[in-house]
Amino acid sequence: MAKATTTIKQVLNYQTEHGAWFAANQALFNRVTAFYYGVIQAHEKVLDLSNKDALTALEKLTHATQSHPTPAMPLEDILEDIPALFRRAAINAALGSARSFYSHLTKWRKRKEKAEAKGKKFHERPPVAPRTWNKSTTLYAGMWKERAKNSIVIKVWTGTCWSWIKVRITGRELPSDGEMGSPSLIRHGNQWWLHTPVERQFKSPGTIEKQVATNVQTKMCAVDLNINENIAVCTIQTVEGTILATQFIHGGRRISGF
Repeated sequence: MAKATTTIKQVLNYQTEHGAWFAANQALFNRVTAFYYGVIQAHEKVLDLSNKDALTALEKLTHATQSHPTPAMPLEDILEDIPALFRRAAINAALGSARSFYSHLTKWRKRKEKAEAKGKKFHERPPVAPRTWNKSTTLYAGMWKERAKNSIVIKVWTGTCWSWIKVRITGRELPSDGEMGSPSLIRHGNQWWLHTPVERQFKSPGTIEKQVATNVQTKMCAVDLNINENIAVCTIQTVEGTILATQFIHGGRRISGF
């Protein structure tokens, strides 16, 4: 089986003050993401773990529980009572950025070592860790509910408290034959949108060679470009190579050299 992911983009219709709430929510999400990126930098070995295990390790380092009442780097320094799913979305965003940065850094170091081993000067600058953050908020299940054809209820940080708000949706509908992923709040100019990934599974058609070999009824269009006075010559052929039709597209000499 093969799979393909499509992003369904929908416009949110909301009250004026809600736009400021969405902005405050995204600002907090980026503060938390930046915080966890700093935690990862202080404990780089978490990147050796799977995403699931790394998330657990980062939560133990930052989130107070009965079994771990005094975490090493408490998230409460940013804000108290951050919802767990909001926190985990930010952790995964930070992990993605950290894995990308350290991957680029490792490749840069290898290129530097290779150049220096050959006695060459290496002028390429090293990659730089993110200095500013502008990630869109991912809404895990639990941060949204009651999604209908034309509306959704989402939980956002208003700047002073967490609040559930209902907003209307316009645009392309979600397909019924796919698996919906976690939506994201995306800002386009002064307008907020909801982007939802939808994954579809389908039977893989196989390679072109396999398709041609297993279906003798297959017909192909072969195109030769810039043949003498022709722009192109197109032929419809069977899989055995028998030509069924030919089309000459003239004017090659007229556009020669363009």
